[in-house]
Amino acid sequence: MRITLHGPQDLTLSALAEEGLQVAAERDDAHFSAMEMFNTSLALCTASVLMSYAERIDTGLNGLTVRMRWEYHEDPYRIGRIAMDIRWPDLPESRRKAAERAAEQCTLHHTLEVPPEVVTQVVDPE
Repeated sequence: MRITLHGPQDLTLSALAEEGLQVAAERDDAHFSAMEMFNTSLALCTASVLMSYAERIDTGLNGLTVRMRWEYHEDPYRIGRIAMDIRWPDLPESRRKAAERAAEQCTLHHTLEVPPEVVTQVVDPE
């Protein structure tokens, strides 16, 4: 799997069939940090669902990429918008809408739509 950092708030997940993980930055101001990990997780979850979908419809996965771009919003400071572009050369045109619906079935996508309760506490050392 390959993660290409195009710049701040912009990355592409590709080469899903390759073993290992490669992270490459196209610019000096692109770094792999927590927000990149977050967006990579969503991209990988989506790609995993699409891989299962491809198997069901007997379609290849050559060239499948997921590009993630995000914006920050204030009050509170957070990721406020995520744009996910899926490029899938082997996907028949007639299956595009179904693939979009399948992509939205990723567990992380659902988690963002219906946020979990996050419980934070400082505990005593063991």
